[in-house]
Amino acid sequence: MPTSDKEEAVIDHGPVTIEGHGTYHHRLHSRVRSYDVDRQSIVHNAVYLYWLEAARIEYFRDIGVPIDRDSFVTKHRFVVAQTSIEYRSAAQFDDPYTVFTRVSFVKNSSFGFDHVIRHENGTILAAASSVLVHLNPAKNKPERIPDSYRSLIRAFEGEHVG
Repeated sequence: MPTSDKEEAVIDHGPVTIEGHGTYHHRLHSRVRSYDVDRQSIVHNAVYLYWLEAARIEYFRDIGVPIDRDSFVTKHRFVVAQTSIEYRSAAQFDDPYTVFTRVSFVKNSSFGFDHVIRHENGTILAAASSVLVHLNPAKNKPERIPDSYRSLIRAFEGEHVG
């Protein structure tokens, strides 16, 4: 589902199994923009972090978390504590790609995201995992992820995440 020049990204969901990576319910479809590539004419390695962040924000929106300009400042304070990326193949300008996203675990104050970035032709571009920590906005200290978020994630991902 490639996007046009008029659309930055298209979101859809429903189970998709990627061989060797499992099942994902959330997808962000986009294409490589001119500002994503470096002097080697491939996507710069740091750009993948932006793609993962965009996918996580759209994941939250898709599961029912209200998102606005203050969401991650005063309401839903989640910070990235760790990200690991395995780069597998280079993407180039105008290549269509999909970021597959799922929550793999929920602990007391943290939860994990798994991502696979795949070219429209089926080539895996990268696989990544991230750990986010929920912070109390006033104290800036980790606190338990509210049951409301846990319920939204379980309803989207299934009872195995929780």
